[in-house]
Amino acid sequence: MATRTRSSDANPSKTSPTHTQRIHVRPLFDASTSGGHNTHTPSIRVRPLFDPSATAFPKAKWAGGPARDISNDLQIPFLPLHPPLGPTFLDTEACLCRREPDPAISEDKAGSLLWRCSGNQTVADIDFTTGKWFKPINNDGKDTRQVLELPMNDGSNPPLREHPFRWDHESSSLVPGTDGLGVWDQACTGENRTSFSTSYYRAVEQRDRNEAPVDAAPCWRPGAVPLRLQDVDDWKTRGCLPGFQCQNNTVNSLPQFCPPFAECQMARLGYHACAIDGTNIGMGPFEPIICQAGNYCPPGGKTTFSCPAGHYCQPGAATPTPCAVGSLCPEGSSYERYFIPLGVLIALDIFIIIGIIILRFRSRLSSSAQVHHSSLSKKPESTVVGLARAVTRRKYKRISEEGERSDDMDHEMRAVGSHPPPGRGDVWAGFQEALTMPVRSYRNPEGIMSPQGEDLEKSLPPQIRAFIDSMRKATDASDIGLSFGYSQLAFQPKGTSRPILQDITGSIRSGTLTAVMGGSGAGKSTFVNVLMGKIEYTHGKVEVNGVPGKLARYKKLIGYVPQDDIVLPDLTVRENIMHSARIRLPRTWTSQEIENHATAVIDCLELSHVRDSLVGSVGKPVISGGQRKRVSIGMELAAAPMAIFLDEPTSGLDATSASSIMRTLKAIARLGISVIAIIHQPRMEIFEMLDDLILLANGQQLYEGPESGVQPFFEKFGYIFPKHANYGDVVTDIITGNGRAYKTSGDISKDALIANWVACRKEIQSPVVPTMEVSRPGSPESGSSTAGDDDNERRNTRVSVVRPVSPFTVNLATAKSKLRQSSASVLAVGNFNASKAPLGRLLKKRGASRLKQFNLCLSRAFLQQYRNLSVFWFEVGLAALAGFLLGLAENAKNGVLFMGLYHRPYEILSTASDFKSAPEMALLTAIAIGLVSAAPGVRVFSEEMLLHRREAEAGHSRLAYFMAKSVSVLPRMTMACMHFTVPLWLLSTPIMGWGLGFAANLWYFYCIFGLASVISMVVKREDAPLFATMIALIVGILSGAAPPLSSVRNWKMEWLWRMSPGVWLAEIYFGQLVSPLGYLYDIESAAFMTGFRLDGLWQNMGILVGIGTIYRILAFVGLVWGTKMRI
Repeated sequence: MATRTRSSDANPSKTSPTHTQRIHVRPLFDASTSGGHNTHTPSIRVRPLFDPSATAFPKAKWAGGPARDISNDLQIPFLPLHPPLGPTFLDTEACLCRREPDPAISEDKAGSLLWRCSGNQTVADIDFTTGKWFKPINNDGKDTRQVLELPMNDGSNPPLREHPFRWDHESSSLVPGTDGLGVWDQACTGENRTSFSTSYYRAVEQRDRNEAPVDAAPCWRPGAVPLRLQDVDDWKTRGCLPGFQCQNNTVNSLPQFCPPFAECQMARLGYHACAIDGTNIGMGPFEPIICQAGNYCPPGGKTTFSCPAGHYCQPGAATPTPCAVGSLCPEGSSYERYFIPLGVLIALDIFIIIGIIILRFRSRLSSSAQVHHSSLSKKPESTVVGLARAVTRRKYKRISEEGERSDDMDHEMRAVGSHPPPGRGDVWAGFQEALTMPVRSYRNPEGIMSPQGEDLEKSLPPQIRAFIDSMRKATDASDIGLSFGYSQLAFQPKGTSRPILQDITGSIRSGTLTAVMGGSGAGKSTFVNVLMGKIEYTHGKVEVNGVPGKLARYKKLIGYVPQDDIVLPDLTVRENIMHSARIRLPRTWTSQEIENHATAVIDCLELSHVRDSLVGSVGKPVISGGQRKRVSIGMELAAAPMAIFLDEPTSGLDATSASSIMRTLKAIARLGISVIAIIHQPRMEIFEMLDDLILLANGQQLYEGPESGVQPFFEKFGYIFPKHANYGDVVTDIITGNGRAYKTSGDISKDALIANWVACRKEIQSPVVPTMEVSRPGSPESGSSTAGDDDNERRNTRVSVVRPVSPFTVNLATAKSKLRQSSASVLAVGNFNASKAPLGRLLKKRGASRLKQFNLCLSRAFLQQYRNLSVFWFEVGLAALAGFLLGLAENAKNGVLFMGLYHRPYEILSTASDFKSAPEMALLTAIAIGLVSAAPGVRVFSEEMLLHRREAEAGHSRLAYFMAKSVSVLPRMTMACMHFTVPLWLLSTPIMGWGLGFAANLWYFYCIFGLASVISMVVKREDAPLFATMIALIVGILSGAAPPLSSVRNWKMEWLWRMSPGVWLAEIYFGQLVSPLGYLYDIESAAFMTGFRLDGLWQNMGILVGIGTIYRILAFVGLVWGTKMRI
């Protein structure tokens, strides 16, 4: 049967509803519905949007007619092309369903009206056989005209949807089934969709009133032409893209884009979706809408659900994201707040505070108990020789671990005049007790102790005997001192034309107090450094105990006390000395033996009453200057050295303290240890304590020999020593070329003095010249005399000679003779061969293993941090403040730190792209961490460089020290990172997991601490914090955020940025903040625009660890060679 036109188009007035049973009508675009559409909103001023004559819509005659001009690409399902006749509605697929007569029978026949649902209204309006046909549920029982006069919203007899029909052209009849229908008609369901139908009815009424059919408009903006986003094939293949709500879109109402209102455009440019009263809307009924924050839109986009509790849904969420255990995510959350890390952090802080309180309380109890025990065990002063009794009338307070200061820090323990007379034992005088013993050797040349020697040792105080026993055990010999011999010694630095030392010949006897004197630039320090093995001489020969070889191998047997008292101020007197003992004593010793030796050193140095006092710094002292010097000496004596070198030990001390220190050194030499000190202008009392002198000028010798022979030596060349003058000052003036006051005529220059000594040395070494013997008070030839007699004889008797003193040549016979004839040692050295034999074995046994040194240095480092808790709390507080401020700055974004282009074909719906928030967050994080950790990272090593150099020169393992210091800051670094990351994540609420964020930040802390360690090795201590902060700032800026890494790549400079750990941190942030949104955005284009990679999380983590480790390797290199590198 041929197609036919509608026969009842001429009666449009019959459209008003009159039947009692009607389809329920409700607004299609209601903001309260889940679809979020509303055509009449209070915030958008509504004007007539549709003009039938406008080119944006099809041209048609409302009264009917065959002419049609409708674009196949434009779908406007709500637009009525003709006045509806009878019941009409739009089904769920936007098909127009209306009552039509069966094309195969007469339309006047009762029951001939069926339901026809057509998807493509353009074709359906021309060919009345198309579409999907349904029988009504009930028989109308009326003729055709009566049915068509029913209102359009009549729903009394809906289609029987279970049995559809189609028109078969071959049989010219309706046949069951839908095979062969077009894609638009195939989608028709015949089920009324109220929202669609309502808009259609309103458009009909508006056209009846000759108004613009606003409810049928495809775009809300007047005159706007929609742009189709998907065709039928794409819609059937993919449907609504994930993260979008396509509630009104079907095959017959495909997704469209509509030009936005100005307000909507401004919102999109401001990184927001178009919204009214907080609800996202589209700019047309068929424009896809991004899923609302706090909701998720399952695949298909037809429904939207509120985000369940325990999950969060960011804008465009297709599925809810589970929150971590313990996080706060109520129903409707769009971000996650991490509270478990906050609880852990608070618990850790409370635990640390409670632990500190307990330790402080226990320390106070222990201190009080010791003071009480001391008071109960106190005996009359005349019989006290114990460890804890007071040695002066002034009382020193015990300093607890809180660092309380003694009010008596600025005075030495006693005045010189308060020393008891020799031989009296009512006051303990430490090492100086040895000065009261007779000066005589009690061993025969074979090294066997005589009965008198045994009685002498028994008469020594128990503390000194304990020290002597420890020294003998450590040295594995009866001779606990070293002797040095040197011939034609010279040193000339590379690249210089003038030697610093030249033609130095002589020897230093074991068990003597030898002073090296000279003016500025005389070569004193260089000479001492050569003997200690710090500097390798360039010419000559040096022997230790008559054995030639490199002096550096003996550094474990030699102690060095620098001019400045380089001790750790945060440790107590005992802790400083005990650490040196544990590191440097033989590894075969037990802990109790080490403890006993350190205690003996403390007792003999008269430090027992301040043993538990913090040493303090020079700026904030706790003990006196003289006591600090004794601690510095004690750190060397704790290592049981066979020789001690001191650089101006009296510098910075008052006369009383200086005299006390020199008497202690004299006593130590009397016990057998070789003591060599650089002295500058000693007072008379100190000068007369010296055993031997080595006078230098211009790097050459002026004199070497006993102190008692220096006056006759210079008097031979015309110098006159004034009576009652300080001979130390006179000698200093002479050797510096300022001796005109003592020699009225003749050459007084240093060159003349050098020539005099060279001539005398040649004369003495001549075989025809008999050797001169100088009878020194207290020598074996002078009989048994006490120290008091020795001092008196020095003052009242001068050796009357007219020939110079022997220069102590280095030949083996002379060295043996001197060692046998040495009169300074109470312990009476044994024979030479017995003394030198065990040195090789001693060197192998000396010093703890590297592992033990690591443990000891690590314990010391933790103890230092415990004593500086204020610095720790300042660091973590600053980190928490930085994290809080940075999180506050990012809080307004509600965790949305990336917005890109939506996937095709919805990219035109995108808001302004935000590619920078993720890299900028990494940039700010890198800068904040750099500012927080750079200065503390410098302090790890810079404040101890001098101490480390002193310990390393004494044989400490540099590697053990460096590893221990590096490991010791890890807990502090971790706590700072936690205090930084917790408030940052709590406020910024990024989608990146807290655990990954903490790990990335921690490794960046690790890098900055390593970088600061490098800087501390090559920059001066006072400049290092500022320099490290600036470098950390630069490293943070080179993170690839600004300028972007993609631009840097175009400059061919990416390699420079990749050297910065900030780039790898930013790449971790970018990947973790962007990759989870790959279902919604075109993240590949974002990666290309920024230059960052999206994958490689663990590779980037590993690179951060590698960079931090490389920094530490460079720092270790700087620790070894940093002295030459410092700027």
